[in-house]
Amino acid sequence: MYKITKKYPSATQAIIGLDKKIIINLCLNLSKNKIVSPIAFNSNNQTIVSGDKKLVKKIVFLCKKLGAKRTINLNINIPLHSLHMKKISTKMFLALKKITFNVPTFPIINNVDVKCEFSSKNIKDALIRQLYNPVRWDEIMKLIISYKIKNIIEIGPGKILSNINQEFKEIQSISLYKNKNFFSNIGNK
Repeated sequence: MYKITKKYPSATQAIIGLDKKIIINLCLNLSKNKIVSPIAFNSNNQTIVSGDKKLVKKIVFLCKKLGAKRTINLNINIPLHSLHMKKISTKMFLALKKITFNVPTFPIINNVDVKCEFSSKNIKDALIRQLYNPVRWDEIMKLIISYKIKNIIEIGPGKILSNINQEFKEIQSISLYKNKNFFSNIGNK
């Protein structure tokens, strides 16, 4: 992934307050020889774009002209989930081929097809395709809500998903990051 960024300087921006169809069309129209694409649909209100640094700047400029309420530069210099990553999908396939996946105890929702996976072959396939396809977080959340799940726990170094999930009123999302004592207490048990 880092080799790709040396060859193709990239940028990543969150675009807030503009319909994702407009952003998708802008990316398609600007991506002739260089790549810029939506890499995450976080909510009805937020789309993340990544790719060629100059094209991302141009997309941000055009989105603001078209009414985007806000744009946020994300400190990510790897064009994750963009077509740039398709170049490494074969390497990922070979790496995953060496790993044995057990049948999951709990359903795994893949972010490419937005469906629950139970087969190790399908999980591996989705992991490879998610390298170069956008994360469909808004649809994942709607799927989770359709299963009548009311609470989500975010485990990780931040609370980004819990913040995004505030848009989904049917579900409560809690970040363990807020409760730093939780992580220190785990070591004591």
